[in-house]
Amino acid sequence: MATRKQARKQTLIQVLALLIAVVVIVVAVVLFQSWANSRPGAHPNDIRITATVGDESMEVAPYLVCVPGTECPEGEVPNMYVGEDDTLKLDIPDDISRYQWQVLSIYDNPAANDETRHGAGEVETVEIPGSVDPIEASESDERPKLIVVEVSAVLVGADENGEEQPYSSVWSLSTMSDEEMAEQEAQE
Repeated sequence: MATRKQARKQTLIQVLALLIAVVVIVVAVVLFQSWANSRPGAHPNDIRITATVGDESMEVAPYLVCVPGTECPEGEVPNMYVGEDDTLKLDIPDDISRYQWQVLSIYDNPAANDETRHGAGEVETVEIPGSVDPIEASESDERPKLIVVEVSAVLVGADENGEEQPYSSVWSLSTMSDEEMAEQEAQE
């Protein structure tokens, strides 16, 4: 049978072992958090948004990425048809949603255009209707149809020297049918 002195010694060793384990875990968590916060994110040029309509899905690359106040070269605007009764779903990656960002929905009737702003970490998915209810002030009963969607944010990225700086970034997606695209190109 263990004596009282041996029992105290054993209890002291267990408490010390537990204390050491807690300190090691706390240090590991702090180091991991520090590493996770300091690692560089993706450059805005490399960030993609996923657009989905029904079973069809596509990755949307940035249309514009530039340092604010500089000339911005335009990229390609991909097209994904969104019917009047369809809903466009945009999955916004963490590299965008952890900052403030906004969505601009442009319809064929400018009075129906809509802009929504999202705070950091609020939303990672947005759904945009392919058409909206007719505008009361409009002479037509036609439902305004979605033609372009833009997601924009100011993100942090590294320049050629590895220095962090802000980048104005815009992802643009056309939602017109092939006929509507051909008609618009003919008008230009």
